[in-house]
Amino acid sequence: MNATNDVLIVRVKDGQEEDLIDQVASETAFTLFVNNQILVSLLCSPNELDTMAIGFLLSEGIIRKREELISVDVDEESSSVHVKLKNLPDNWESLFHKKTITSGCGQGVTFSDAKNLQPIPRLPRPFRLSSEDMRVLLGNFRNISDLYVKTGGVHSAAFTDGKELLLFSEDIGRHNAVDKLIGKAFLTGMRMDDKMLLSSGRISGEIMTKVIRNHIPVLISRTAPTCMSVTHAENNGVTLIGFARGTRMNIYSHPQNIVIDQDEIDTACEKKKNCHRCREKNQAPHLHEVVNG
Repeated sequence: MNATNDVLIVRVKDGQEEDLIDQVASETAFTLFVNNQILVSLLCSPNELDTMAIGFLLSEGIIRKREELISVDVDEESSSVHVKLKNLPDNWESLFHKKTITSGCGQGVTFSDAKNLQPIPRLPRPFRLSSEDMRVLLGNFRNISDLYVKTGGVHSAAFTDGKELLLFSEDIGRHNAVDKLIGKAFLTGMRMDDKMLLSSGRISGEIMTKVIRNHIPVLISRTAPTCMSVTHAENNGVTLIGFARGTRMNIYSHPQNIVIDQDEIDTACEKKKNCHRCREKNQAPHLHEVVNG
C-alpha cells in the first residue's frame, strides 16, 4: 500500500474555486497476533508494520529483552502482523483484558497500567548542547519528513545523541510514530537509555509511559505536554521538554539531565513550583525556560 493517495479536491482561494489533485496520507488497519492469539487491531500508516508491532509490545511491557523475540512476520494480504515470543507467562492474555482508550489520534489503545512503571536509572552524565546544536537538531527534525511536506498529515519521531538524528519514523498517529521508532531501535540493536527522543506531537500520558518503559531519559517535543505526562516524567526520572522551537524550550522535569550553555539560561520561577534547581536552593519549585535572546 502506498504512503499517499491522490484525491480530487476543490481548492478555494480568494473566492475562486479550482479543481486539483491533492495527496493525502494513507491509513490502514492491521491485526496484531502474539503466539497465534489476537491481541489488538491498530490503525496506522501502512509502512514499517513490523517495527510498529514490536514497539507497541515493548511499550506495553510484553517484550522486555531481545532474546524473548523469536520472529515477527508481516502478512500484507491479511493485514496482519504475527509475533512469536518465548518465556511468556501462562496467564499473559489475562493481563490485557482491561484496555484504555487513549487520547492519541484515532483513539489509540493501551493495556498497561502507569502504576506499574519503574523509575529509569539516573544518567551518569547530562546531555550537553549549545543553543546552536539544539537549533540545528530541531531544524533537521522539522524538515526530515517528505511525507509531511506532501500531505501535512503525519507525525514524526526521532532518536538523537545530541549531535545528529540517528533513527526516524513517521505515522498518522503521534503515538504510532513513537512505537515505530522504539521498535526500530530494538530490532537494530540500538540502545535507547542514552538517547533523546524528539516528537512532533503533543506529549500525553500514554506517550510518556512508552518513554519510561523503554528507559529513554529525555523527551523533547515541539508542542505541549499534558499534566499527566508531566507527573509521570517527574515521578520516573524523565526530562520532559516542550515547546522546543529554534533556541527556545520549556523544561518541565528533571533539568539536571540536560545542560544548555549556561549564559543562555533564564530561570523563570514566577510561581515557584516544580523546579529542581530551586529545590536545591531550598526554594519552592517551578519550571525552567531556556531562552536565547
